[in-house]
Amino acid sequence: MTMLFAMNGLAQDIQQKLQLSLSMGRQVEAFNWSIAGNISGQTPNVLSEVKWRNVSGQNYAAALQWNAWKKIIITGGYSRVSVSSGDVSDIDYTADNRTQPNYNQKFSDNKGHTSAWFAGAGYAFINNNQVSLIPSVGYGINRQSLYIVDLTDQFPDLNSSYDAQWKGPFLKIRSSIKIWHALKLATDVTYHQVTYSALGDWNLISQFQHPVSYRHSAKGYGLNAAANLVYNITANIGIHAFVKYRNWETGNGTDQLYRSSGPVDKTQMNG
Repeated sequence: MTMLFAMNGLAQDIQQKLQLSLSMGRQVEAFNWSIAGNISGQTPNVLSEVKWRNVSGQNYAAALQWNAWKKIIITGGYSRVSVSSGDVSDIDYTADNRTQPNYNQKFSDNKGHTSAWFAGAGYAFINNNQVSLIPSVGYGINRQSLYIVDLTDQFPDLNSSYDAQWKGPFLKIRSSIKIWHALKLATDVTYHQVTYSALGDWNLISQFQHPVSYRHSAKGYGLNAAANLVYNITANIGIHAFVKYRNWETGNGTDQLYRSSGPVDKTQMNG
């Protein structure tokens, strides 16, 4: 559930002069990556794959929208999730297409965080007492700090980490329509073009360097979609319930493995 505060509102506009929203709720994510056996993506085409599932925690977010001048809209926001639970699988293969596994372990993730911030500017093509349509462009950074731990005490010192960053420009289209009196529906769709980078520390493997055991880099994209049902309690204060969906992925990239003996191995990150 989100509290929406709109200050200095213009009564004739469905989008107010200044809108500040503060929200909290439960967020659940899934995340995975895999690498191949060599830089050409072969021998085998999937050598190792790590998957985080049901990574959940409390989300806190704030977003600002300001009608700065005439139809020019300035936007910005920040959100953070404190991870409290999640499942992790780590599987290695000796043959193509995820066959002949020679390592398969299940772990947990009960800490870490994810965060995101963005800033942008848009133009209110339509903004009246019934409908609004605001396309915008901007720049954002999304980060994930994930862990691999063992809650069964089989590996009590396991504390591996994976820190990922997605950053780049975005294009957003936001729209609103009044349904009935003080009730409106707001939707937005955002496309991100991103550069992906990550650092991993496999803390129990002595053959790898620490605190950086390997690096990942690739190009990718992100797609976010959201729908909000808003009810205005007063002209300047309202509440809204929302649902959000996002899917982010990369193409092929590079995995650089840092061995404690000195050499750096490079292979293909599949995405």
